[in-house]
Amino acid sequence: MFRQGPQKYQQFQDEQRVVSNKQEFPQEVQAGVLGGKEGNLDFPSDQIPPDFNLAELHREAWNVGTTKLSKSQLRSLRLHQNAPNVSEEEKLVGQICKCCARQVPKDRVKIDCNNQDYSFLGAGMPLYFEYIKACILMLIVMFVTSGDYNIITNIAFGQSCQTLDKSIGIEIDEKTVCIFNWVTGLSLANKREDQEFIDLQQMLNLISMLTLIILFQYFRKEQRAFDTEIDSSTYYASDYTILLKNIPTHTEGLKNDDFDQDLKDYLEVYIERTYEKPSEVLDYEEELRQFLQRNNRPEKKLSRVVAVNLCYNIEEQTILEQEKQTKIAQKQKLLPDLYDQGLLPGSEDINNNEQIKEIDAQITEIESKLEALEKRFVEGKDVKQYFLGQAFVTFRWESDVQWMLIDHRLSLCSRILGRKSNLIYRGSQLQVEQPPEPTDVFWENLHIQTSQKIWRRILGYFLTFIILGICGGLIYWLSAVQAQSADEQAKAVKNGDLNPNYKVKVIAQLASISIIVINYILSVVIRKVSLFERFSTQTGFNISLASKSSLAQFVNTAVITFAISTWVTKNIYGTGGLVYNQTYVFISNAILPALIQLVDSSTILKWLYQFFELRKGKSSVKTQKQLHDLFERPVFDISTSYATVLKNMYVVAFYASVIPIGLVITCFALLFFYWVEKYNIARRRTIKYNYSSVLSREMIEQLEYVLPIYCLTNLWWEYTFLQSISTEAIIGVCFGIANAILPMHEINKLLFRMKAKPNEHLPINEAEVGFLTDYCRENPATAETERARYQERVTRHQKDRIAMEQMFEQ
Repeated sequence: MFRQGPQKYQQFQDEQRVVSNKQEFPQEVQAGVLGGKEGNLDFPSDQIPPDFNLAELHREAWNVGTTKLSKSQLRSLRLHQNAPNVSEEEKLVGQICKCCARQVPKDRVKIDCNNQDYSFLGAGMPLYFEYIKACILMLIVMFVTSGDYNIITNIAFGQSCQTLDKSIGIEIDEKTVCIFNWVTGLSLANKREDQEFIDLQQMLNLISMLTLIILFQYFRKEQRAFDTEIDSSTYYASDYTILLKNIPTHTEGLKNDDFDQDLKDYLEVYIERTYEKPSEVLDYEEELRQFLQRNNRPEKKLSRVVAVNLCYNIEEQTILEQEKQTKIAQKQKLLPDLYDQGLLPGSEDINNNEQIKEIDAQITEIESKLEALEKRFVEGKDVKQYFLGQAFVTFRWESDVQWMLIDHRLSLCSRILGRKSNLIYRGSQLQVEQPPEPTDVFWENLHIQTSQKIWRRILGYFLTFIILGICGGLIYWLSAVQAQSADEQAKAVKNGDLNPNYKVKVIAQLASISIIVINYILSVVIRKVSLFERFSTQTGFNISLASKSSLAQFVNTAVITFAISTWVTKNIYGTGGLVYNQTYVFISNAILPALIQLVDSSTILKWLYQFFELRKGKSSVKTQKQLHDLFERPVFDISTSYATVLKNMYVVAFYASVIPIGLVITCFALLFFYWVEKYNIARRRTIKYNYSSVLSREMIEQLEYVLPIYCLTNLWWEYTFLQSISTEAIIGVCFGIANAILPMHEINKLLFRMKAKPNEHLPINEAEVGFLTDYCRENPATAETERARYQERVTRHQKDRIAMEQMFEQ
């Protein structure tokens, strides 16, 4: 039973130091004091002048990569770090940033890595890249089944557009007559009078749509299989945790006025009484017992509940922090004047200045209040007025979590039908839920009541419609300017001037670029609206932002210009009309978004600000926290990226039948975007959150709206050009709308059953090596204390590992 010594010794050491709010007494922390070498004191977040070395360590700690390596890789890493020619960045590998308790990754992701390599960031991250690949595959299918025929027949057999020459030039109106060129020649307008071609085109469009319906089921199946595979091979903090709601907030029946310890004791008794330990767990505990006996150590029973992290209303903490930052800003305004007087940064002369001393005293007073408040939060005592009746409970074994969810989790439908939980604690029926990841929780929004959130979301949609109306007005004005220039060209042609009018083309291109600029401004405003809605999770916020932004940008890019060209200017295929505008929009969308991402102005600005701050050196008046924020790479925004992809898919579906070349352009645009995203994430981004697979699943739901958009526009263009509607078009609309309305995810579950994941029996102390973070370290109410504990624990583990390796090598 007894195996390799160092491994089992490390396992034992980890067992003694598993994260728990109650396994250690909370430490007295001093805000603004630099921690010692062991990292056991608080991080100097408000230190002025700041330490640039700490800021560089913080930046490297947020590199996108993993920290878990084999023993041989660790030895190789240590040898490499001691080499004389190693770079400064490589020397930081494996070190822990004191402010966020993150290790500098030992294994950064590569640009050409397999998408599954992103799984340590949550299942939603690899699924994001699989989502882009799925969109590219959809465009290829649409092109192969109908788009290629459309393009070939348009350019080779279409005869509806005319070549401009002097014999007919003075007789035509360019708004109503299609002039043949590369734009109109590739469009449906060039065969708008050929019924046979269009009838066959509609049959192919129906085949394309039916193929996409089958393809969507394949996407869903692969998405679920991919998610299951990632979940079975990667450990997350949520795998060992449940979210409890409806916990009593009163103190009746509470032992020692201690909310978290009392709940922990209750759950420990319940788990022991209700669920037997699996044989693998019993074997593990027997091995540990034998190891303790062999080393003459006292036996210790391992608790099955290792941590209870309570959710608090942190408004008071937030207000105090804002007050402190206001005082720090006052101090920062004074310091440059004192430096100009010849006083040295950080000197006693600075510290003894009367104004500085007064501000420092006020900051110290606020810090004392913050420390006292956090101490109460960590202890879980005397917190009745802050406790929200919710808690994240972490177990030692994943099997206990699965049992609790199977036995006690109730769906929303079950709760509406009156089903109640049989988990009773102090007279209340606890609600058991699958928790979001620690970084996915909007801790500051947890205290917002459900009724308030509903009201905010209704108002959010109302504000979105108002903003969309304003943007639509701007686009209408641009279209009016463009229509006026087109009229000028038409008059010139009638007067016999057949020279190309470059003004119209330039205005068309400027209009397409303006739409992109308007869409960017729109996305910024919608972000503010989504933040106003106060979601409880980052996933909810991302879904709201991506959905609103993609829909709004689609309306701006496609629907409004279509409506203006169809009913206002009545210019579909004439010079400066809809076909011209949207072709330029496709080209602009193919180049500009990915090009902007590749140039990455946000990173360039960060470099410039960092350069100027480095030149200040000791004269910098930024706090350590502000410098860390400056040195961080730009944060990856998955919701904006999803919105960009969705908007492109909606637009290409809207115009695929009339401008089929858009399929090819958009396909290359997404391929370019895909690799730019991979490059940015590997080298130029900070990822703050573990992304849930729920986000990707919801984006697939949004992507299915491509089908009704595609079918309805196919029907519309047939009616516009031929004044008739084919049976194939009607069938396509029915299938497309049905696919969007029906619960296709549930249908997919019935069609393709996944094998249930077996229970895992790896204790949390071994699994947490791969965690990016945990609930205690992310909860603002307990973060400072728990991060300090984490640093202490990791430092002790590293020392123990080295000592035991040396002992067993002797």
